[in-house]
Amino acid sequence: MRSGAERATVCPVPPLALALLLAAAVLHASWNLLVRGAEDRLVFTWWAQVMIAPLAIPVLLAGPPLRGVWPYVLASALLEAGYFATLAVAYGRGDFSLVYPLARGAAPLLLAAGAALVLHERPSPGGLVGLAVLAAGLAVVGGAPLWRRQHHGESGSRGAGWALGVALFIALYSLVDGAAVRRFPPASYTLLVFGLSAVLAGPPLLLLRGGRAFGTEWSRSWRKIPLVGAFSLFSYILVLQAFKIAPVAYVGAVREVSIVLAALAGWRLLGENFGPTRTVGALLVVTGIALIALFGT
Repeated sequence: MRSGAERATVCPVPPLALALLLAAAVLHASWNLLVRGAEDRLVFTWWAQVMIAPLAIPVLLAGPPLRGVWPYVLASALLEAGYFATLAVAYGRGDFSLVYPLARGAAPLLLAAGAALVLHERPSPGGLVGLAVLAAGLAVVGGAPLWRRQHHGESGSRGAGWALGVALFIALYSLVDGAAVRRFPPASYTLLVFGLSAVLAGPPLLLLRGGRAFGTEWSRSWRKIPLVGAFSLFSYILVLQAFKIAPVAYVGAVREVSIVLAALAGWRLLGENFGPTRTVGALLVVTGIALIALFGT
């Protein structure tokens, strides 16, 4: 336990954690772009998990015993499976540059509340200001396209609702994983979670889509699927490493710099609107992250 004087001189998100989270953000925005371009996003994301699943076998056979890990792995795998399913549906209902910012943006606020209740983390006044500024920026970035659709008589509410469902899954599995990596190696733990979530998601997806959809999506996207698997795996390993050296609530907020990258990518690569309003929102997000990093002690 640090004294008050020590806490005042220590950054809650150390430079190493910031570097890990920036790299994770680039990877995360990249694999979400690839998923957005898939025909059957649900099957596509499942195939990406299947590509990772065999890597869990050496962890089980050759790695050190991870006693007590399975309750965490099972809970996280179920939540991860729900996350991927909800994300795939959300991308079918709204623009990438709407769904991604809303999903990733609401998550840190839910996570901060959960971390306070479950992990007994209390953001400092500076950290709370940073979270508030970040949340305001996310509301602008994510809400601009929704407001524009409603203004022109178009419906965006279903896409937004699914995006908020994604945010809830993110907050829940982040809480589980944040607690788990305090006891277990992040890389081994991540492989077990991703492998089990692929197994759990397979049968319901088969009933929902039918066997032909699996072969069709593989033949259509087999070049992209391994990339999504690798990007998602390494992205989350980097985040879990950051969980080990920084508070869960702050990591969950700082990692959302990926929403700015994703909105910019949706604008430049997919032809989706960005505009001056979202530029202001993106600047608020970056400002909030900086406040958390500098004054969140």
